[in-house]
Amino acid sequence: MNPQFVYRTETEDDFDRVEFLTREAFWNVYQPGCEEHYILHVLRGAPAVIPELNLVCEAGGRIVGHIFYTRSRVLSDGGGCFPVITFGPISVHPDMQGRGIGSALIRKTLARAAEMVFTGVVITGNPAYYGRFGFRPASDFGIVYEDGSSFPALMALELTPGGLSGVKGRVSFDPAFTLIDPEELDRFDAQFPPKEKKKLPGQLR
Repeated sequence: MNPQFVYRTETEDDFDRVEFLTREAFWNVYQPGCEEHYILHVLRGAPAVIPELNLVCEAGGRIVGHIFYTRSRVLSDGGGCFPVITFGPISVHPDMQGRGIGSALIRKTLARAAEMVFTGVVITGNPAYYGRFGFRPASDFGIVYEDGSSFPALMALELTPGGLSGVKGRVSFDPAFTLIDPEELDRFDAQFPPKEKKKLPGQLR
């Protein structure tokens, strides 16, 4: 691992810098502007957050990478509720991408999550990228999205052998990821240096 990179657990003193980093990393990537930094802000202190798994990467005293974990659930049709965990957003500063920071954040936190006896992870993301960490289609485990749909970007990983055995149903992520008030987002974003929102090819919306 590149010795200039220091990986450590996020502290409250990092929050502002992490939100700035996240905004830089996601701006105009999936939509004009972004909302990921606002999601972090809203979730601070929420019961769903797993602070022990939230790591930053520093280079020269600057935070250049971050990963964020929350608790999720898989709800079965029969009323069962199975705890799982989720990571995202995962942010690497644009001028530091391609140096293995994101991969290191994922590998380090997955190992720590296993040590903490979490049994499975469910995420949404690029299968070609996350497959290298052992993620498989969530449907392989009988896990579907909140609306009952199944698609390649919904993936899961067992942290212990058989950790997702019998965990079948609809994943339920924290509502903060989807229940975003556009006006509140705009007010929050106004605290940051102005950036131009652009509609670009490949954005999801």
